[in-house]
Amino acid sequence: MSVGSVPWRSPTFHVILASSLMGVMGVSLISPTLPAVRRALALTDPQVSLLLTAFSIPGIVLAPLIGVLADRYGRRAVLVPCLVGYGVTGGSIVAVQQFDLILLLRVAQGGAASGLVTLAVTLIGDTFEGARRNQLMGINGAAISVGTAAYPLLGGALAELSWTAPFALYFLGVPVGLLALRALPGGGGGEARGLGYFGDVLAAVPTRRTAVVYGTYVVVFAVLYGAVLTALPLVLARQYGLSSFGVGLVLTASSVATGVVSTLNGRLALRLSGDRLVALGFVAYGVGLGGVWIARSPVEVTVAILGFGVGMGLVIPSLDSITSSLVDREFRGGVTSFRTSAIRIGQTVGPPLFTTAAVVAGYRPLLLVAAAVTLALGAATSVLTRRGGATPDSDG
Repeated sequence: MSVGSVPWRSPTFHVILASSLMGVMGVSLISPTLPAVRRALALTDPQVSLLLTAFSIPGIVLAPLIGVLADRYGRRAVLVPCLVGYGVTGGSIVAVQQFDLILLLRVAQGGAASGLVTLAVTLIGDTFEGARRNQLMGINGAAISVGTAAYPLLGGALAELSWTAPFALYFLGVPVGLLALRALPGGGGGEARGLGYFGDVLAAVPTRRTAVVYGTYVVVFAVLYGAVLTALPLVLARQYGLSSFGVGLVLTASSVATGVVSTLNGRLALRLSGDRLVALGFVAYGVGLGGVWIARSPVEVTVAILGFGVGMGLVIPSLDSITSSLVDREFRGGVTSFRTSAIRIGQTVGPPLFTTAAVVAGYRPLLLVAAAVTLALGAATSVLTRRGGATPDSDG
C-alpha cells in the first residue's frame, strides 16, 4: 500500500475540487458577515443564525434523494443541475432586502448544495482505492480548507462595502456547472430506484459501524457551525469590536490549520487507523475550544482556534474515507448522501442551539461545555480503539 501521485491534470479531479469549493462557500463566505447582517436588518442573534440553518435544512431530506439519482442516472446528470441551481439562487440574494425572501433563497441554494461535496466525495470513492483514496480525500479536504480560509477574508472584506456583496460570488456555480458538463462522462448509472434502493443501501452497510460514523458527523458539524461559525463571530464582534474582515481573519487561521493537516492525512493513515485519527481530532477540538474559553484577546483566540482547525484536518478526511469504504460503488452514492444528511443535521442544529442557549447562559460557558464534551469523546474513542487493537485500514 503506497500513496501515489496526485492527478492534477485530470478533468474529473478538477471538477471534484471545484465542486467541493463551491459547496463550502455556502457558509464560510457568509459566517463573518453575520454581525453586519444583524445590524443592517435589525435582527436578533437567533434570527441571523437562520442564514446558516436555512441553508442546511434541505440537505437533511434531499441528500439521500441526490444519492439515489446519482446512482441511478450517473454523477454528471445530477451534479451539473446542482451547481447551476446553487449559483443562481445564491447569487440572486444580492437583489433582495426582505429577510423572509432571503431565507427562502437560502433554502433553495442549500437544496442544490446538498449534492456538491457529496458527489465530489463519491467521485473520489469511485475512482481511487486504499491509501491513495485517503490521500485524495486529504487533498480534497485541503482544497476545502483553502476555500474556507479564503472565503471568510473575502466575505468579510466585501461585507465592509455592503452586506449583500458576498452573495454575488455564488454566481460562480454556473461556470463550474458548465465545466462539469464538459469534463465528466455521461451515463454510469445503475438500477437504483425509489424506497427499495434505501433498503438495499442499509442492508449493504455494517449497521453499527455506519451509525457511529454518521453520528460522529452530526456532533462534529453541530460544534463547528454552532460554536465556531456562529457563536465565535458574534463574540468577536461584540466583545472585541472586530469588523467583518477581522472576524474573517480569525476564522481563516482555523481553516489554514485544517488545510495543512488535511494534506498529511494520507500519510497519517499509513500509520494510524481512521478511528485513531478521529479520536485525536476530537482531543484537538477540546483543546482548541478550551483555549478560546480561556483567551482574553483576539490574538489569543486566533492561537487557540488553531487547535480546532487541526482537529478538522484529522477528522473529516478520515471520516470521509471510512464512509466511502463502507460499501462498493453500486451503493456509494447513497451511503455518501446519508453522510451529507448527517452533516446537515449537525449544521442545522448547531447555530440555533448555541445562539438560543447563549441568551440564558452566555457564549463563554457554552464554549467551555463544548470543549469538555469533545475532549471527553476524544479520550473515550481513543481508549476504545486501543482496546480493539485498531490498525491502519486498507481503505483508510
